Amino acid sequence: MRPKENSSSFWLAGTNTAKLVYVLLSGLLFWLAFPPYDQVYLLFVAFVPLLLLEDDLYYSPGHGSRGVWLWSSLAFVTFNTLATWWVKNAALIGAVAGIIANTLLMTAAFYLFHVVKKRSGERTALIALVSLWMGMEYLNLNWDLDFPWLILGNAFANTPALVQWYSITGVFGGSLWVLVLNILLYQGIKNLLLRQQQNDSEERKMLGWRAFRSLFRAGIIFLVPAIWSWSTYSSYQPQGVTAEVAVIQPNYDPYGAKFNEDLYQNQLDTLLQLTDRAMTPETRMVFWPETSIPEFIWLNRTGQSNWQADQIQHFLSNYEGPSLVAGASALTVYAENEAPDFARNLGNGQKYISHNSALFFQVGQPMGVYHKSMLVIGVEKMPYPKLLGFLNKLSVDLGGMTGQLGKQAEREAFQNGGIKAAPVICYESIFGDFVTGYVRNKGANLLAVITNDGWWGDTDGYRQHMAYARLRAIENRRDVVRSANTGISCFINQRGDVVAQTGWWEQTSLTSQVHLNEKLTFYSQYGDYLGRTAAFLGVLIYLIAFSKSRSAKRLKA
Repeated sequence: MRPKENSSSFWLAGTNTAKLVYVLLSGLLFWLAFPPYDQVYLLFVAFVPLLLLEDDLYYSPGHGSRGVWLWSSLAFVTFNTLATWWVKNAALIGAVAGIIANTLLMTAAFYLFHVVKKRSGERTALIALVSLWMGMEYLNLNWDLDFPWLILGNAFANTPALVQWYSITGVFGGSLWVLVLNILLYQGIKNLLLRQQQNDSEERKMLGWRAFRSLFRAGIIFLVPAIWSWSTYSSYQPQGVTAEVAVIQPNYDPYGAKFNEDLYQNQLDTLLQLTDRAMTPETRMVFWPETSIPEFIWLNRTGQSNWQADQIQHFLSNYEGPSLVAGASALTVYAENEAPDFARNLGNGQKYISHNSALFFQVGQPMGVYHKSMLVIGVEKMPYPKLLGFLNKLSVDLGGMTGQLGKQAEREAFQNGGIKAAPVICYESIFGDFVTGYVRNKGANLLAVITNDGWWGDTDGYRQHMAYARLRAIENRRDVVRSANTGISCFINQRGDVVAQTGWWEQTSLTSQVHLNEKLTFYSQYGDYLGRTAAFLGVLIYLIAFSKSRSAKRLKA
């Protein structure tokens, strides 16, 4: 058994009540750091109660491995529930599944840190914690169960002056910053607590020096990125020529009017009227929200009329030069023997697949199409369909087309004159590296997020979603325009400031000048390189620790 006096457990008192206070405190600190509460400095200490608790359990009989899993899972389920409960307004099953999946991922990363600590000591384990946690976040961006809403680096979305260096690192730089500062503060606090236990003056002096060293390093690691960011934020000048664009917010209730066939013409008339009011002779591009065209658009069905598309084209012919991007539910027809496995029967030897799409209208040009590629679990896709296909009957119907949708592997940029707009559809705006594909590979000089956040009601959900778009602006140094069905629609500049926005639940529009930057940031070029590196190192450190432990057991035997 490890000596109990080497831990900080005297402060925790070793009681379950104290442990409960610590894990709930961590969960609350994580939650309050994220938008819309934005108490981001709490995130720098959010792991500290958990790390002190783990340290106490580490020196407990049996090393407390089961306790580490149980107590840390309580902290993370508290965090996930408070931060994402609003998903239940659209899909209770989705909310429960997302909370459970994210809790398990976070708990697994923290538990593996504890396992490495048992096998290789605290110093190696703390390095492993950084790698394992960031590796877990990278996994959550790149597997079929993706829900990366609570990546630590996302918490700084409403404090852009602190993270201008995301143009180099992306949000993983923020996660790294948070983890390192938590570890240094934990080490400083732990040494101060251990110092109080010591009667020997030399030992007290040594522990005091260790505490000072850790806290001093924490101060430096906080100040250097923050000062560099504040300086960059203050001096940054927008890059690129300007152009005028407009965003439309039609404000139709997605649970009632939005998918009511009797109101389709009324909705289209409203969109066209709002667009007419928003446009000036200088307006080059207009953006409508996700699924703003109410009726399905058939992309390749012979003899099928798309009356809404025809009305939009006719409307644009009354103006000189503007183009329009609109969200729609689009359908593609296949011969029965050529259709993907998830295609639906149409009859007459044909099948079809549905898409959540962005359509591009410009007078005298064929209609452009981009199909959403990052799909929402349980609504737009079934993860690992061969394994979980039996759950298709549980998919949530949020209007339009649901179930497994078709997607597009390559990004697309819609161009009109100097504007090359990336049609980022809803959930796609959460994936930083994915958004760089529009910029790096397709030359997008403007990011256009089209979304329908009305499913969640007046909750934290739409506020968080809007805030995260500010990070995409910083990462790529691109202006962001955001058209949301019920709000918030807005314009965001290249340093992440919201320069104009609508209110929630109002029918309105915005027109503004945007800058069209052509330069690539370091992050635009290399994406989530920090996440990839961390994932590799996390696996490597764990395997080395496991191997060393096995070797030690053989030698002992």
